[in-house]
Amino acid sequence: MKGYKISLYIALALTLLAGFVTYEYVFYRQIPDTLYLEKGKSQEIEFALPVTGELEVPEETYVETWENSQSRIDNRDAVVSNEYIWKLKLFGIVPLKNVDIKVIDEESVYPVGVPIGIYVKTDGVLVAGLGNIKTADGREACPCENILQTGDYILSINGENVSLKGEVIEKVKASAGEPVIMTIRRNGQVSRVKVTPALNNANEYQIGVWIRDSAQGIGTLTYIDEENGFGALGHGINDIDTTDLMEIDYGGLYETQIVSIKKGASGEPGEISGVIRFMEEAKEGVINLNTPNGIYGIMELSPSQAGLYEDRLYPVALKQDIKTGPAEILCTINGETDVYDIEITEIDYSQSEGNRGLVIEITDPVLLAQTGGIVQGMSGSPIVQNGKFVGAVTHVFVNDPTKGYGIFADTMLHMAQQ
Repeated sequence: MKGYKISLYIALALTLLAGFVTYEYVFYRQIPDTLYLEKGKSQEIEFALPVTGELEVPEETYVETWENSQSRIDNRDAVVSNEYIWKLKLFGIVPLKNVDIKVIDEESVYPVGVPIGIYVKTDGVLVAGLGNIKTADGREACPCENILQTGDYILSINGENVSLKGEVIEKVKASAGEPVIMTIRRNGQVSRVKVTPALNNANEYQIGVWIRDSAQGIGTLTYIDEENGFGALGHGINDIDTTDLMEIDYGGLYETQIVSIKKGASGEPGEISGVIRFMEEAKEGVINLNTPNGIYGIMELSPSQAGLYEDRLYPVALKQDIKTGPAEILCTINGETDVYDIEITEIDYSQSEGNRGLVIEITDPVLLAQTGGIVQGMSGSPIVQNGKFVGAVTHVFVNDPTKGYGIFADTMLHMAQQ
């Protein structure tokens, strides 16, 4: 009997501990890792339990303890710098989370929602994969095996810079089988390697790599700011083979005409198809950043010049001001930008979610009839709620195209400023 009671006590303690850990994990995810506050304004954050908050600034520490679920941050009194740390503890005892606080000016942008053609040039020539070649004597070999890796960027060959895949191919062909010295960048580190090309059965020298120097596609322009900077996609441009974020040298936005829409269905995402005018006179902007949270650059047309964006300057919502419930997205399906109804069903503030902080559901019958929900090419469609720009569409649920993810507006905007 004594052993039975001990077992019960242990089971009870483990159950309570598991419940506490589970609740802390759920609670943890409802607190942002990074919180933006506007200068000169107070902010109230609603929590599920009483917490103690400690603000650390460069020269002093400011402490507040709250006895209810509303925690007041008043940056007029407590903030002495633009960045500091807010240390939270449950019940003033259990360390919960450190929140990075960043104080910003109030921001406004022009949400856009129009399709764009995207072209980016890699910074170097990307090694997209390795493969065997059939040699002149009938064997199969990969001369660069254990030397080059998928995801490497080739920067020069024998001291001569290369930026196009054709340049790599020609220099390898011209080697006459002699070793070539390649300068490569791997995971941000630059080094040199030696590869000896082999003669293939077509009497050409090769090293056994698949290479790529550019990428292109269709996405959605999310916003233009008041200084003519833009953000688009809400996610980065990743290489189709390596799945890694592409390291780009430069890129551009181009005029695009939508020609067809494939409706999405469960297990089969839809797609917007269009014709991109890759001509200088059709260029609309310059891309200079490719990040996990979007592509960024400068528009060559101002909002006033491109009449689509006039009278549409929206304040940017901070993530803590977004609510579950009705919202809208701006997108262009039939040649005109329109507003469509959606529902924000979940909000996940944890930074680990990156560009998946919002879960949205398309509810507009017109958009559902046309696309079936979210389709490829709609990434970047701006989300607005209560007259504010709150985020952008980023991903579709493969098994339910009416639902998908979105990125917070403040996360997207401030990635461009880092």
